[in-house]
Amino acid sequence: MRTYFKSNGRECFFLTPTEIDSMMEDELWKANLFPSIENPAVDIEGFITKHLKVYIDQYASLEPSVLGLTEFFTNKRPEIKINKDLTGAMDEDGSKLGIVGRWRATLAHEASHVIIHGAQFALAADQNSLPGFGSNENGKNLNLMRCLKRDFLFRGGSSDEREVQANMGMASLLMPKSLFLKIVKDGMKKLNLVSNKLNLNSKETTALTAHLAEKFQVSKQASSIRLQKLNIVFETSGLKMEV
Repeated sequence: MRTYFKSNGRECFFLTPTEIDSMMEDELWKANLFPSIENPAVDIEGFITKHLKVYIDQYASLEPSVLGLTEFFTNKRPEIKINKDLTGAMDEDGSKLGIVGRWRATLAHEASHVIIHGAQFALAADQNSLPGFGSNENGKNLNLMRCLKRDFLFRGGSSDEREVQANMGMASLLMPKSLFLKIVKDGMKKLNLVSNKLNLNSKETTALTAHLAEKFQVSKQASSIRLQKLNIVFETSGLKMEV
């Protein structure tokens, strides 16, 4: 991975969206968990526990503002903690897709930290220094990466490049680009949609967004942002898409 230094002297990874898409798809294939057209929803729990070999505490007592966190160690595998309130809401019978999607996205976000930033932590640990890695507001717990509600967006939403990268990884894990594009094309045929009319606020886009959210078991917001990031849906009408 290419690296660069921030103004505070901290070394960071430089990754493009294309590189993150490729990285996450490779990991899914290695895990033998790459989803299919028939069953597009990634087994994100199995991916974390069986492939990454990371323990998940699904009912962790975390602050209300923290959806999940990943803790890195120098002598053992990382651990992931998910806010018990989020898991509890997801466990309820008939829980809405938005809740299920947020729970799955939180797991995928933390998994992305393990994949992308585990190497950064190992490098810092080998150097006997953790310059700003995962620090919180008080500058403590330097081995923690926290998923805060205010930073939790598939679009980005954070000033910390590691959170932006984890959000991109989250989208790539739950909606692998190569499969996502195939299911978009299939969904458009089923919904009788015309490609040059897909703008952000159209009824066609709303229908496609809901279709994709159900297929991938993510929130409608997640599928909508993925469509925009891949230049399938645009802010204005009349732009031709290529799938």
